[in-house]
Amino acid sequence: MAVIGLSRNKDTLESIRVAVELAGGLGIKKGSTVLIRPNANTADPPPGSTNPEILKGAIREARKCNPIKIIVAEKSMTTLDTEMVLRKLGLWQAAEAEGANEILTFDHMKRYHMKPDGASS
Repeated sequence: MAVIGLSRNKDTLESIRVAVELAGGLGIKKGSTVLIRPNANTADPPPGSTNPEILKGAIREARKCNPIKIIVAEKSMTTLDTEMVLRKLGLWQAAEAEGANEILTFDHMKRYHMKPDGASS
């Protein structure tokens, strides 16, 4: 059973902190590499994409777990330049401001199609 934390507060960062605490933490092991993938399929503003404050909160909470690296990565829809979308939404700037170790786009990365054992398609 999944455990969730719910917090409603006008301060987004505080709300994220409380929600993570109520859920019992993130469960990230010290020394792990963490990849955070915000929703930036298009440059539509929140709620059509991730609010930069949400990304900031996610990075802050992940950092408390002492990962070796925090990566923010995304791929917008095929016809859009992901870096441009992330910058327009303020997500690139939020990741930089919170000290993400890397910001990646999957625009030009090689893709591999894999079928896990037991998968039906």
